[in-house]
Amino acid sequence: MNRANVIDQVRQAGRLTNPMLVALDGAIVVAMTVAAYYARFDGVVPPFFGRWMPHVAAASVAVYLVLFGLFGLYQIVLRYVGLDALLRVFAATAIGSALLLGVNLLMPMEDLMRPVPLGVLFIQSVLVFVGAAGVRVAVRVFLHLHAVRPGDRQRVLIVGAGSAGPLLLREIQAHPDLAMVVIGFLDDDTAMHGRTINGVPVLGGTAELGRVVEEAGVQEVIVAMPSAPQETVRRILNAAADARVATRVMPQLLTARGSVSLRDLRPIEVEDLLGRELTPIDVEQVRATIAGTTVLVTGAAGSIGAELARQVAALGARGLVLLDVDESRLYELALELERVTPGVARVAVCDIRDAAALDAVFATHRPDVVLHAAAYKHVPLMELAPAEAVKTNVGGTRAVIAAAARHGAGRFVLISTDKAVAPVNMMGLTKSLAELVMLDAARDGSLTAMAVRFGNVLGSRGSVVPVFEEQLRRGGPLTVTHAEVTRYFMTIPEAARLVLQAQAIGRSGDVFVLEMGEPVKIVDLARKMIALSGIPAEIEFTGLRPGEKLHEALVGEHEELLPTGREKVLRVDRVRVPGPGLAEEIDALVTAAHAGDAGAVAAAIERLDPGYAERSRG
Repeated sequence: MNRANVIDQVRQAGRLTNPMLVALDGAIVVAMTVAAYYARFDGVVPPFFGRWMPHVAAASVAVYLVLFGLFGLYQIVLRYVGLDALLRVFAATAIGSALLLGVNLLMPMEDLMRPVPLGVLFIQSVLVFVGAAGVRVAVRVFLHLHAVRPGDRQRVLIVGAGSAGPLLLREIQAHPDLAMVVIGFLDDDTAMHGRTINGVPVLGGTAELGRVVEEAGVQEVIVAMPSAPQETVRRILNAAADARVATRVMPQLLTARGSVSLRDLRPIEVEDLLGRELTPIDVEQVRATIAGTTVLVTGAAGSIGAELARQVAALGARGLVLLDVDESRLYELALELERVTPGVARVAVCDIRDAAALDAVFATHRPDVVLHAAAYKHVPLMELAPAEAVKTNVGGTRAVIAAAARHGAGRFVLISTDKAVAPVNMMGLTKSLAELVMLDAARDGSLTAMAVRFGNVLGSRGSVVPVFEEQLRRGGPLTVTHAEVTRYFMTIPEAARLVLQAQAIGRSGDVFVLEMGEPVKIVDLARKMIALSGIPAEIEFTGLRPGEKLHEALVGEHEELLPTGREKVLRVDRVRVPGPGLAEEIDALVTAAHAGDAGAVAAAIERLDPGYAERSRG
């Protein structure tokens, strides 16, 4: 049997029920009995005592093995042998020694001598304890050192040699069964470079991540910098993605308890790659428009609506009306808010296209502020169901605005989209028309109304990110429509914060744009998600879907962006002015949509946006 097979056998013998260990204990007792005799008589055992030696060895084997079994020493997992096991060995050998001594005292004497000298029994008990305990400790050490063959261990690089990194190293070193070996640290503190932590070197700064991964054959990077700025973590993660190495992150506040488990590490989320530091807002200014008021959020079961509801509740709203047709998600959100702000949230299951039902909700709750997030947002699906897009995004918005005006709401905020700018699809067109409906209401003074535009939000139900995550869970491929397609992204919490900031500074008729940063190539995002997940998925290009653009814009050709004095909130100058007769044209469009008259819908759209048909053809 070769050495590798022996190691495998010892690994598999992880429990002390193995008959080989019983035999080993028996051999130890016999050997220690012989050693005790020779130790007692300085290497020369008298014949009288020597003839009793086999009998003493046999009796000792029987006594000690039975006691070892009774003390559970053959049910302990070798890999976790500790003080408890050693105390059991001590107790068993002490009792065994006492039993053998008692038997020896009861034996008849010959020539005034007992068969077994007392010194032999004492030395034997000490040696049996040392042998039995020693073999268990030795097996644990062996398993610790050979839990996984060196070549089978995953080579790990820890980024961050502060308080968190060494805790993580200690966890990995204490569990060789994890099959991981830390080959080094990276840290930007130059005073740490060249030093070692528990025998593991600090190899350099974080800028050297790509080089170290390549030269050291790193298979996983763990970012152990829970208190680092998001920008720093994002830079490191992008470097890891470029190096195409699987990566995990230590969450914030994890080290406060003084220990770290690998179970606590989380996989990379797309927010880590694209998210930004939360933009500071004037909380008191926003609170002044929310605290003590009743706020109604339409589309409250959606990603943006739910986050708006959470933040409104935290700002001290007197009442919060959650309106949506998705009763399951609405119920879950209401339960969540009840735990945090009991007694504030109220549920209204209502379709915004139902003017009578909306009127009843507004009459019951009398909201002061309306945040209108309800809409159909899925571009390809709305190309297949244009009438539904019109009925909800245009007709529904008009119905909410009318109810708000009738029941004295002080402020109405339309959640709009970058797809409303020079729209080429039904989703964007209907949101563009919703902006016109809002502007018309603001112009005639029936309502203080405004709109806020922004691009895609990370992790929302309709975004590409959950699709990629699900495709990665299945092993790929990741489907991308076009190699050049780009999109703007923002996190859900940041978008909600900035919407609330915009409504706090807004005047009636304002259209705001949230600064989204640089557009992101979707194929680059897919590549980074694949690299950081460690899953060898492929990318498949499927072609642009109906109504999709290669690139989005946040302002139209004749619009300008002006600063507002609030970071990342910009005001659109020279917005499109609703023409006379807009209400009648919107009526015609919505009526045609309800009637299912595609020709009348197209004709109404042509009158409302004469360039749409040409743009949509591409």
